[in-house]
Amino acid sequence: MITPFGIRHENPSDFATIYDLIKTAFATAEVKDGDEQDYAEDLRKSDGYIPQLALVAEHDGQIVGHIMFTRIYITGSDGQKTDTLMLSPLSVLLEYRSTGIGSALVCKGFEIARRMGFGSVFVVGYPLYYSRFGFVRCDKAFGIGNTNDIPGQYVMGYELTDGTLKGCEGGVIDIH
Repeated sequence: MITPFGIRHENPSDFATIYDLIKTAFATAEVKDGDEQDYAEDLRKSDGYIPQLALVAEHDGQIVGHIMFTRIYITGSDGQKTDTLMLSPLSVLLEYRSTGIGSALVCKGFEIARRMGFGSVFVVGYPLYYSRFGFVRCDKAFGIGNTNDIPGQYVMGYELTDGTLKGCEGGVIDIH
């Protein structure tokens, strides 16, 4: 059964709660670095932070889920930079997983990103989870690698608008 919840934009008064939520949620995640909560804070301080694309899910007044999409770019083999988004992190408290909250956060983020004119989203995460939204392996589907030493199967992309990534072959993902 899906727990009734609402989705809204995060605000500065939520930041401490979100920090704890991310830390708690990733303690039980299959794929993690252990510093995701600090990473989220660093993203908020970056040029890529987009407040409209940082969302929380609430149940009975408690924040139980969180997602951020930040601006990154793809550097093509010709040096041309193409704006895109990175989904990271996505966090749902353990007791609220498998209730549709994570999926609703992803879908709401996609909806807002499309309205804002973004054509694609990238994620580094668990392939079995993210493939349900249409994410595919970047290096195989689009010819796009990454600038980190992250195994290719964990770096995935999704076109919010069909054909957005056509011609980006040979590029790499960079954070602004």
